[in-house]
Amino acid sequence: MCDEFEPIEQRLFKALLLNVKAKPAVVLKGTPSGFEVLVEQGKTLFKLYTQRKSPRVFRSPNTAINFLAELGAERVVIDGLGNWKPDTYVNQSSRPKRKAAAKLKQPK
Repeated sequence: MCDEFEPIEQRLFKALLLNVKAKPAVVLKGTPSGFEVLVEQGKTLFKLYTQRKSPRVFRSPNTAINFLAELGAERVVIDGLGNWKPDTYVNQSSRPKRKAAAKLKQPK
């Protein structure tokens, strides 16, 4: 797979998956921070982006696979699993602990 890609948003990605003539190849590409979704349709390679124009990155392969299954993906290939660092995912919260956050908001 080449590194050149076109950005694609979720609604267009879902439309690609619903195309019954030719199902696109869906690849989860491992990175140190998580998994990016790549879609190969014909000779064009797309990378899934958010509405805010940043690559969609899933911290867990389970989350990514569940997301893709809900959109209609029938087959998913995981590439670069060795690039993913699960130690960075384990015990990592996306939000600060509530007690610590409350301390930050208290007036001095």
